[in-house]
Amino acid sequence: MGQEIDGEMLGDQFKGYIFKISGGNDKQGFAMKQGVLVNGRCRLLMKGRTATYKPKRVGERKRKSVRGCICGPDLAVIQMVITKKGDAEIEGLTDNNVPKRF
Repeated sequence: MGQEIDGEMLGDQFKGYIFKISGGNDKQGFAMKQGVLVNGRCRLLMKGRTATYKPKRVGERKRKSVRGCICGPDLAVIQMVITKKGDAEIEGLTDNNVPKRF
């Protein structure tokens, strides 16, 4: 997570684009968590409000399964953010401008 990837590796239509990996899920739906340097799944003791756990009571902790931040072949979904726009437009993504809401 956090690594930048050249878009040409994904296909010719992404030539010139640079993407940044922002997250992902494995085949069973466990989310990637930044800072967990494991290629697979591990169980962490969560407390407070984190991305994958919301405690019901004050001081409550729970052990949850999360996926590490290292990408591997067992990922089902990889979420990416465009950091640099390339030459061609991507249909449905960069070809129209969406105004800011606020």
